[in-house]
Amino acid sequence: MNKLFIIIRREYLTRVKSKGFIIGTLLTPLLLVALLLLPSFLIGRGARTDFRIIILDQTDDIFLYERARELLLIENAQFDRFQVSREAEEHTRLDARKLELNREISEGRLDAYVVLPASVLDEGKIAYHGKNVSDLIATMRVEGAFNSAVIERRILRSGLYPERIGELSRKLTVEKFNERGQGEDRWKLITALLLMGLLCLGNFGYGAHVMSAVIEEKQSRIVEVLISSVSPFVLMLGKLIGVGLVGLSQYTVWATCAVILSGLSAAQLLALGSLQLPHISASLMFFFVIYFLLGYFLYATLYALVGGIVSNEDDGQQAQIPLLLLILLGPLASSFVWRQPDSVLGTAVSLFPFFSPFAMFLRIAVRQPPLWQIVLSIVLMLAAIFGAVWLTAKVYRIGILMYGKRPTLPEVAKWLKYS
Repeated sequence: MNKLFIIIRREYLTRVKSKGFIIGTLLTPLLLVALLLLPSFLIGRGARTDFRIIILDQTDDIFLYERARELLLIENAQFDRFQVSREAEEHTRLDARKLELNREISEGRLDAYVVLPASVLDEGKIAYHGKNVSDLIATMRVEGAFNSAVIERRILRSGLYPERIGELSRKLTVEKFNERGQGEDRWKLITALLLMGLLCLGNFGYGAHVMSAVIEEKQSRIVEVLISSVSPFVLMLGKLIGVGLVGLSQYTVWATCAVILSGLSAAQLLALGSLQLPHISASLMFFFVIYFLLGYFLYATLYALVGGIVSNEDDGQQAQIPLLLLILLGPLASSFVWRQPDSVLGTAVSLFPFFSPFAMFLRIAVRQPPLWQIVLSIVLMLAAIFGAVWLTAKVYRIGILMYGKRPTLPEVAKWLKYS
C-alpha cells in the first residue's frame, strides 16, 4: 500500500507542479471572466466620445426627427454621446449637400449623416452615411431610433395611439411550474449542459493524460525499473488515481472561482444592466464530482489499456479513436434525456455505464429521477470499472514491456489467457 501512495504522489505532484497545469488552471477562469465581463465593461465604462450626426430631413413632419433624436439621446449615458442636428433639405440640392457632408466626414468634422426621404413612412427606407459603417453600435442606435419613430408616426396617422397599441400588443408571460409547484429556472438546462460538457472534456483530457504517461514511460524504459519494485497492477492503479486527483484539483479551483464570480454583483461591474449568473446547487455539484470520478476511472482505465498496447504516440492517437467516439456518443445520446427524461429510452441511456456519466447527470439536473435509478447507475458503473480494471490489468502486465510493432487483436486476446 505504501508503494501505491508513492506512485500516486509522484503522478500527482509531477503534473500539478508543471507550468502547463498552473497556467491552464489559473488562466481558464481569468479568460472566462474576460469573456463574460470585459466587453460589456469596456462598452459601459470606457471613454465615451461625441458622435456628431446630421439629419437631412426631406419630410414636412418634424415629429420623426424629434422622436428619433429623443431616443438617441436617452442612451447617451451608456454609449457615445450623440449630438444630433436637423437640416430641412429639398430634393433639388440634396446631392450638393451630400458632397459637402462627405467632405466634412473625411476631414473628421462629422461622424455621419442620415437622409430622411419624404416617402419614408410609405417605403420605410432611410440612408445612413458615415466614416465607419462597421460601427454596429452607432448604426444600430440610429436604425432603432428611426424605426421606432416611423412606426409610432404610422400608428398616429392611422388614428390610433402608440401607447394603447403597446398595451394591447404586450407579450404574454408564461410562468412554468412542475407538478411539485416549483418554478422553472431558465438557466437550469444551460448549466446542466455546460457541466456535462466539462465531464466530457475531463474524461477525454485526463484519460489521454494516462495514456500518454504510460507511453512515455515505455519509450524511456523507466517502466522496466518501476515494475522491478511494484506490480504492474499497482503501477496502473497509481497512475489512475494520481491523474484523477489532478483533474479533481483543477476542477476544484475552477469551481471556487465560479462561486466567487456568482457572489459578485454584476450591476457594479456592468453598465449595460445586471448579470445574473446561474445558481448551482450543492447537490448538483455533489453528483458532478461523483460522475466525474466514475466516468474518469472507467475511461482512464481503457486509456491505460491503449497505452499498454501501443509503443508510441502516433499509434496511440489512432488506437484511442474508438474511445473518443464512445465519449462523444454519450452527450449525443443524452439528447433523449433532456426532452423526455423519464422515457424508456432516456432511462436506458442513462443506465448504460458508458453513457451514465453524461446522461444520468443530465437527468439529475433537469428532472430528478427515482433514487433507485441513480443508485443502479452508480452500481452498474462500478461493475463496468471493475471489469475494465480486470481486463486492463491482464493486458497491461504483458503489454507494458512490449516494444516495437503494435500487437494485433489476436495477440492481445492471447495475453488475456496468460495467468
